[in-house]
Amino acid sequence: MPTGTLQLVNGQEAGTAMLRHPLVKAAAFTGSTGAGRLLADIAAARPAPIPFYGELGSVNPAFVTSAALEQNADAIADGFVASVSGSAGQLCTKPGFLFVPAGQGFAEKVAVRADGIAEHRMLNPGIASGYGDRRETILGTDGVTALAEGVVRIDEDGQGWATPTFVSVLVRDLVEQRERLRDEAFGPLAIVVEYDDEFELVPVAELLFDGNLTGTVHLADGEDSEPVRSLVQWLTSHVGRVLFGGWPTGVAVTPAMQHGGPYPATTLDTGTSVGTAAISRFLRSVTYQSAPQALLPEPLRDDNPWGVPQHRSPAGESLSWGSAALSSR
Repeated sequence: MPTGTLQLVNGQEAGTAMLRHPLVKAAAFTGSTGAGRLLADIAAARPAPIPFYGELGSVNPAFVTSAALEQNADAIADGFVASVSGSAGQLCTKPGFLFVPAGQGFAEKVAVRADGIAEHRMLNPGIASGYGDRRETILGTDGVTALAEGVVRIDEDGQGWATPTFVSVLVRDLVEQRERLRDEAFGPLAIVVEYDDEFELVPVAELLFDGNLTGTVHLADGEDSEPVRSLVQWLTSHVGRVLFGGWPTGVAVTPAMQHGGPYPATTLDTGTSVGTAAISRFLRSVTYQSAPQALLPEPLRDDNPWGVPQHRSPAGESLSWGSAALSSR
């Protein structure tokens, strides 16, 4: 590739200077909602605004029905704890909230599985400090019960190591304390929310959550009901990826991957930052109309020397587009 195609620039000042540079035509970002919004505003305020693909924050709620818990409680507990604790919870798709039926002993299963998980290094001092503050806020909130309190260890250089923290809360207390509890905790912490009626899941989710990268539903085999259908419909309009019976921390570079979602999961809910379609964020469409073959880019020429897959419609087909719809009126 040409010299300078890939470069590394360090520091916030240099980064924002690049974002303002007229040669930069698009930008992507993964980080906090506050920093991402500041950068998005810079991109939008340029004399010629540019696309800014910011991935800002996501709590990735997961929901378990009574029938699913009765059928798969142990497997759900295993997967949940592994998904939250892996990489010290420093994954943007970590499930931050798990809604489960009250009174079925699921919280105890989580506590047992969290016990003894080894500490894991946090990415940098800023993330360790931010996680520690968020964790203290959650643990100090009325109505919150610690299932596995975990530990955050900070060394003399400010580097941090953490073991997972799991807490539980009744759905009514979560709603009452939502200003303290609903924001993302970037690290190995998750909240188990105990609910009484599956019909309350959508109203509570509507009150608590904005856009997210993912939403997960755990169902029993063959389960289909009105509250399940309502929940899936709500998730479809609020997340980029709806999972059934799995955990969102796995992402793959495939054509089907969708790693994006409504704000604040991403600033522009028009694409994905992972998967084969991710490159489309940095492509600009151009049409060549009635161009001579010699002046076309090689992939568009009839001889197609690059062997790029081409779709060709018969000449004149566009002249009749829409006529069938018009004649049917």
